[in-house]
Amino acid sequence: MVELVTAETGDRPVAVFKDQRQVLTDPASPAFGIVSTAAIGGLTLIDPAKLSPQQLQALRVATAAVTGLYTAATIGRGRVTLVPFNLVAGLAAGAATLRFAELTEALDARAIRTLHGVGVTRRRPWLAAGSAALTFAMFLLDRAAARRQEHEAVTLEDLEQLRPVTPAVRDLAEGILRAADVPGADALLAQLQQAQEIYWEEDFVTTAQFKVPDGLPRAVPHTQVFPVTARFEAENGVPLQVTLQVYNGKLDHLAIEAVDETEESADDVVDAWPEPNEVQYFIEGPGGGAAPVSREPGTLA
Repeated sequence: MVELVTAETGDRPVAVFKDQRQVLTDPASPAFGIVSTAAIGGLTLIDPAKLSPQQLQALRVATAAVTGLYTAATIGRGRVTLVPFNLVAGLAAGAATLRFAELTEALDARAIRTLHGVGVTRRRPWLAAGSAALTFAMFLLDRAAARRQEHEAVTLEDLEQLRPVTPAVRDLAEGILRAADVPGADALLAQLQQAQEIYWEEDFVTTAQFKVPDGLPRAVPHTQVFPVTARFEAENGVPLQVTLQVYNGKLDHLAIEAVDETEESADDVVDAWPEPNEVQYFIEGPGGGAAPVSREPGTLA
């Protein structure tokens, strides 16, 4: 079975067919909430003390299966180790349920006795209702969290825009990459020629985010702060530097930050990128300190 839903694409809704099996394993879907609540409530409604050994074993297996499936659907979705994390979690939960079935049945019997002691007449239905209510409450919490994450992701994506890399950003990034012979700089320069700039608003911000097409050569090390920085002073004399971040072998972002971490934030003292003739290039040394680049920029081999 499939479910017809709509999704916003551009300016118009588009029909999307969603597999019903995906709906039943989506912890934020109403179908999942109803089915899981009914399954757990229904299993609790069965009195283990009234079953034959074969029936009791079947109940234990069914309870373990429901517990494992519920856990797999709600924990660690999308996380992958050697095998999907939610699969590992589901199998572990199901095995633990079988392992401690006798303890669970003892607690079940104690709960029934407690209800009897306070004068409850329909004890098993009340216990099942309580289990179902707890399961549904957990579903509502998971659904609210999922909806909040989805809203935040969509909001950010809607605000994100692409444009050609602005000249000031391109000049600084290219100057940093050409200031000294650094492994990987040639690959990053090639990326810069095809990169776009991600922005969320028109006002100046001290970080420029790059979007680099796939398939281009990548720099090694894959993740690093490029060892060359461009230093300059703000109008109030605060020493600042422009740093270039590389992530997964690609240009990630260019940022203005204070040379001294104890100084005030760069956001408070600059309102534009520096001109290339206003900066001096420094390169990080083996001991962690930075020294001025002694060669002319633009002579990258």
